[in-house]
Amino acid sequence: MKGLAKKHLMVFDAGSGGGKCLVFDTEGNQVAASFEPWSRAKWTPALGWRSLVSAAHKVLSHPKVSPEQIASITSTSMREEFVLVDKEENEYFIPFGEPIFPEGAAIEERYGEEMYQSSGHWPNAFMPTPKLVWFKKNHPKEFDKLKFFLMISDWILYKLCGEPAVEPSGVCETCLFDLEKSDWSDLLLSKVDLPREIFPEVRENGTLLGSVTDETAQETGLLTGTPVVIGGADTQCGLIGSASIEDGQTTAVAGTTTPVQMVLPKVLIDPKRRLWTNSHAVPRKWILESNAGVTGWLYRWVRDSLGDLEIAASQATGIDAYDLLNLEAERVPPGSNGMLAYLGASIMNVSQKAPSPTGIIGLEAFSREGSSGKGEIARAVLESTCFAVRANCEQLEEVSGNVIQELVFCGGASRSMLWAQIQSDVLNRPVRVPLLKEATALGASILAGVGVEIYDSISDAVERLVRWEPTIKPHRDTASVYERHYRRWIHGYHRLRELADLTALP
Repeated sequence: MKGLAKKHLMVFDAGSGGGKCLVFDTEGNQVAASFEPWSRAKWTPALGWRSLVSAAHKVLSHPKVSPEQIASITSTSMREEFVLVDKEENEYFIPFGEPIFPEGAAIEERYGEEMYQSSGHWPNAFMPTPKLVWFKKNHPKEFDKLKFFLMISDWILYKLCGEPAVEPSGVCETCLFDLEKSDWSDLLLSKVDLPREIFPEVRENGTLLGSVTDETAQETGLLTGTPVVIGGADTQCGLIGSASIEDGQTTAVAGTTTPVQMVLPKVLIDPKRRLWTNSHAVPRKWILESNAGVTGWLYRWVRDSLGDLEIAASQATGIDAYDLLNLEAERVPPGSNGMLAYLGASIMNVSQKAPSPTGIIGLEAFSREGSSGKGEIARAVLESTCFAVRANCEQLEEVSGNVIQELVFCGGASRSMLWAQIQSDVLNRPVRVPLLKEATALGASILAGVGVEIYDSISDAVERLVRWEPTIKPHRDTASVYERHYRRWIHGYHRLRELADLTALP
């Protein structure tokens, strides 16, 4: 390791639910953090930047942090979202909405296969390309003035240092990327008639981009000249922060959704067009991704809809409402007394159009004796997310030819040992949980340290900094019970999928 051990590394993290600013020391310990909530549906560049600046001020006021200690800064963010910057520094954000649907459908029909083979992503209305095409058609004057397209993580760095650049793990989500070349696809850009000049240079993760400008220093409290380093997409940074950087390693990043990602030594495209292929935030590595759908969001819905008592008790005692809800779920036996939940956890298939119907099978009007009803629902929801993770792992094994020996489980859900144990029992394989639950921010901080040569390499930093909870091993008897219930859940899932396809609008 080079550099001073007392130096700190700062990370800006723009997530679905809010913006964070975190500071780590060079031994991987979180020193300070601040969170400013926002709604992804109402997000704007002005709101986003104001929230991140506020978070930075709070972190810099921490007694153990000072601007002079910050060795470098980087960023990470939710995927798919982007900011457009024009020649007068006006910023545009295009939210997902119904007007984008026709563009998404047209692009999918004309160029879906080409985009999938090049970028590893099947286009739809959630992706950047349909939004850009729609913006060009409906706001031609504003479009003609554009200077840069930036993913949100790249936009944060641009705000810090004034240097435009993008990185592979974020822009591979655009459907306009060439995974093999790790660069923009001129062919795809020409097909959708988007100007190459607004798409900045692709730079490697963990490389120095620039330094904090005078203007940004005055705004944030940072020092002018503080190095700014290329970061990465939140999920891929989470893989770095949970030591998933070698071929075949597989991690479930259990947040609002649960991407399940396997590290690859080369680009591999699913011939059945179900999965995504991404660039890793580790140079010259790629990722095969399946996704278990809305999992963390689903359990939050259970808390907010059914957990009035737990929320009130949390306010009175300081015990987290999720922990109280988990106690209810823990009292229910594996299999949730026959209840199966289909409320958002899913098996990834990007070429399918219709979402699965939602519902709960086995919910009775009257609770069984000794059961709260709420506990059954809570456990069934947890089990459904774990069933979905297993099904997505099986897809990764099928396409890659690799056998997943153990699963790394990180993200917000990994704070629950009950959730992690159910996941191990459902998989019937060991599950490893990083000791530091902010795996995404830790991974980004590693990139920040590599960029200023505090760490010799990403692998060197990962080996030294990533620490683990005791390995969670499956309980043999429980795993046997879950094998039967997993088969029931899968059978029900596919029957519901058939129903969704039959009733989908043309």
